[in-house]
Amino acid sequence: MGNIYPRIGIGSIAAFLLHNGQEVQILDPELTRLNLDQIKSEIRKVKPDLVGLPAYTEEIHQAANLAKAIKDVNPEIITVVGGPHASAEPVQVLTEFSSFDIAVYGEGEQTMLDLTNERKTLDEIMGIAFRKGDELKLNRPRPLIKNFDTLPFPAWHLYELDKYRGSSLYSGFKKRGKRLLELPIEGARGCPYSCIFCFRATGRNVRFKSPSVIADEIERAVQKFQADAMYFVEGTFGISKKYAIATCEEIVRRGLHEKIVWSCGARVDIDKELLIKMKEAGCIFIGFGVESGDPGILKIIRKNVQPEQAIETFKTCKNIGIKTEANFILGHPYETEEMIKKTINLAKKLNTDHANFAILVPFPGTEVYGMACNNIGGLKIRTTDWRLYGKQLGSALELEQIPSHRLVQLQAKAYKEFYLRPGRFPSFIKERMSPKLLFHSLKRVLGAYKR
Repeated sequence: MGNIYPRIGIGSIAAFLLHNGQEVQILDPELTRLNLDQIKSEIRKVKPDLVGLPAYTEEIHQAANLAKAIKDVNPEIITVVGGPHASAEPVQVLTEFSSFDIAVYGEGEQTMLDLTNERKTLDEIMGIAFRKGDELKLNRPRPLIKNFDTLPFPAWHLYELDKYRGSSLYSGFKKRGKRLLELPIEGARGCPYSCIFCFRATGRNVRFKSPSVIADEIERAVQKFQADAMYFVEGTFGISKKYAIATCEEIVRRGLHEKIVWSCGARVDIDKELLIKMKEAGCIFIGFGVESGDPGILKIIRKNVQPEQAIETFKTCKNIGIKTEANFILGHPYETEEMIKKTINLAKKLNTDHANFAILVPFPGTEVYGMACNNIGGLKIRTTDWRLYGKQLGSALELEQIPSHRLVQLQAKAYKEFYLRPGRFPSFIKERMSPKLLFHSLKRVLGAYKR
C-alpha cells in the first residue's frame, strides 16, 4: 500500500533502553530525506557511542553505506546492524560489510541494553556476532522474551510524528483539519506456521500481549500522541480466536472503537464470528496473504489453506464493511504459467479492494533460499546483490520453467487484468484518497499496462 510507519522495532528497543536509564535519540533519514552529509552533521552534533541500524534484506547495502559514513565521522563509534537480514545471516553480514562492528540476531531489546553495559564483554552477550581481532565470533542465541507484557510501550515521543501524518492507508482522510496519524502496535510475536517463503525472526512460539495492555497502549497513542489509527504489525491477527475476541471486546468496553480505526494482517482461514467482532471494534481494513490460486501450490508452500476459504472470507469482509487487500506471490517452486493464471483469476473473483502481486524472493533464512541454492523445484538464485531483493522486482530468482523476464510479464498481466478490468478502474481511483498513494498505484498499474 506504500505506507510509511515509524518502525516499531526501533521504537520498542529505544523504550527499553530509556526504561533502563540509557540516553537514546532516533533519526529517520528516509522520512526526513537527509543525505549522507546531513546525517554526518547530525552524528557530529549528537556524538553517539553506539548507533543501531535496522535493515531488511533489500536495505542492507544502504545500512552499510550509512555505517561507513558514521565511521568517517568517528571510527570509535560502534555500529550495530539488526533486523531480519542480520537475524538470518549475522556472520555473513559482518563478512560482507566491514562497516558493521556487531550484528544482532533475534529480539533486540535486551541485547541492545547489554551492548550499552560497560561491565559486559562482547563474549558474554547473547544474540550477537562480532569482530574479535581478525576473527568473527557468533555467540549463542538469546532466549525469547516470555512475558510480552513486560516491555515498555514504544518511544513514540522520540519521533517527529507529524511527518508521518498522511503517509498511511488513511492518508486521504482528515480529522480536526489534520491528516490522520497511524501508529503501529504489536499484539503478538512469533508465528507457528511453516510457509516456506517466510523467515520467522521472532520464532515459532507465539507470545501474546494481554488485551488490557493492548487497550492501554491504544489509549496512550490516542491521548498522548493524538493517533487516529492503529496498525497491528504481526500479520496474523486472529491466530487465536479467543485472544483476538477478548482484545476486540476490551477495545469496545473502553470506547476506543469510537476514537480510532485500525487495520491488520490475517490468514484467510480466519473465523467469521471474529471478523464481525473486529468490525464492531473499529477494524476497517485487513491485508490477507492469499499467495496462490492453485491448491497444489498452496500445499507445496505449506500455506495450509484453500482458495475456497479465501473466497468465503473476502465475501464476509465485503458484506460486513471491512476493506481488503489480497497479497499474492508469483514464481513459487514447481509453479507453471497455468497455475499463475489461476492466481490471477482468483484475484478477480475475490473482488478485493486492492491486490498485490509480488514475485518470489529467496530471502536468507527461508526454506525457499535453501531450495534455490540447491536448484529444487526449478528455483535458482540469480544474484546475491541484496539491493535486487525487492518483492516487486523479479530480479533475485530464476524459475526454470518460467524465466524471470516472463515472470515480470505475468506480474504485469496480473496487475493489468485486476485493476484495469471493466468497472474496476473508476472505483480504484475513488478508493485511493491520498495523492501520494494514488500516484504510486497508477504508476504500478500503468507500468504494467505498457508492458
